[in-house]
Amino acid sequence: MRVLLGVEDSNGAEEVSGWVKNFGFRDVTQEWMHVVPAQAGTVWALDPFLAAGQSEQLQEQAANKMETALRGHSGDISVRVRIGNQATELLNRADETKTDLIAVRGSNKGGLAAFFLGSVARALVEGASQSVLLTRGIPLQHPLKLLVCTDHSEYLEKALEKLAGWSPQGVGQLTLLHVLPPAFKADMNHLAQEIAQEVYGRPVREPEDVTAEAAAALGTKLGLPPEAIHSRVATGSISQAIEAALEETGADLLVLGAKGHSLLERLTLGSVSFHAVTTCTKSVLVLRV
Repeated sequence: MRVLLGVEDSNGAEEVSGWVKNFGFRDVTQEWMHVVPAQAGTVWALDPFLAAGQSEQLQEQAANKMETALRGHSGDISVRVRIGNQATELLNRADETKTDLIAVRGSNKGGLAAFFLGSVARALVEGASQSVLLTRGIPLQHPLKLLVCTDHSEYLEKALEKLAGWSPQGVGQLTLLHVLPPAFKADMNHLAQEIAQEVYGRPVREPEDVTAEAAAALGTKLGLPPEAIHSRVATGSISQAIEAALEETGADLLVLGAKGHSLLERLTLGSVSFHAVTTCTKSVLVLRV
């Protein structure tokens, strides 16, 4: 398994690397990558060629300084420093190296810092062909508690198969959350039951039963005991259901699928999912297949 870490400094590198380590992935190879923004060190002068040359020198100096600093903390981990657009360089490198997971530090800052880091996070989530991990804070020294949102779509099932295939040994608790539309119970459930009885001769399975079964199957693949596997079904706002479940389960990490019939299509990237990805107080893993 290959993991590309986008890092802004040595502290960020150690935070994100710590999360990857806590997952306990088997046979994992990390690479740290820092991107000096192309606009960094911009010099203004009457002679545009002189200004461009001086700007390039400052960018190169910044890149060399950061590479030296990161190599002092990376140990045997490969370090790469580039100049350009942060999201574009990370995406290109991930494709070049056939990376499985891109990991970067999220932002809980306000103002321009949150806007800038949020734009990079959004670009990664929208543009990457790989899964994306956004970390927030130093990982706690205990087995990870996952809150996994599911719409029971085929895409999400494949994404969770990929997660299980990475063999994360550091997971200690799993909660599978399924959120129904507000009108499901009142308007849809009765009609669905009538159709199923007429067509198949049997009732539709309850969402609670389907979710519990899916949680048990995923938990078993992750090597968890039955007492560490939980399921929840909520009705209404997805964002509110996620916030409530994160608080009540004590989850460290929110896991989402990048596509689905109801999850990220209802959580459109321009609204709730972008809010979850960029401002959630917990770390977020967006799975892509």
